[in-house]
Amino acid sequence: MVYYNTLILISDDCPAQESRVPISNRNKKTLAEIEYQLLNENPGFYTHDELQFEAYMNHREIPETNREEERKRFFAKKRACMRTSALPKRYGWGIYFDAQGKAELVPVESDRYQMLENSDTIKKVKAMRSKR
Repeated sequence: MVYYNTLILISDDCPAQESRVPISNRNKKTLAEIEYQLLNENPGFYTHDELQFEAYMNHREIPETNREEERKRFFAKKRACMRTSALPKRYGWGIYFDAQGKAELVPVESDRYQMLENSDTIKKVKAMRSKR
C-alpha cells in the first residue's frame, strides 16, 4: 500500500488530546515505540511499506543477514495499513505522507496538523477506531 499527499488523522476515539511519546514498561519495545522511533529519527525517509517492514524487523529482532528472505515473507501476506497503528489511535500522532509517499509524524495539537487537516489538496483518512 502506498499513500501520497495523505494525512492519517487520529481516530475518533483517540484518548490523547495532545501527542504523547509511546513508552511501555516492557523489556522489549512495543510496535508503537518502534514506529515512533523510526519516524521521529527519520522524518520523510520511509514509505508506508518500508516503515512497516523496518518496524517488523526491529520488533521481531530479526538479524540483517535474513533481511531479503524476511522481506519476501513479509510482503507475501496482506498487512493492515498504518491506519491501525497505535500512534494515531492512542497517542495523538497524525501520519502525513508527502507527494513522494514518504511519512512523517504530525502532532495533533500542532499548527501543521490543522493546516494539513484543512487543506483541500491533501487526502484525509481517519485512523481505525479502537472500539466498534
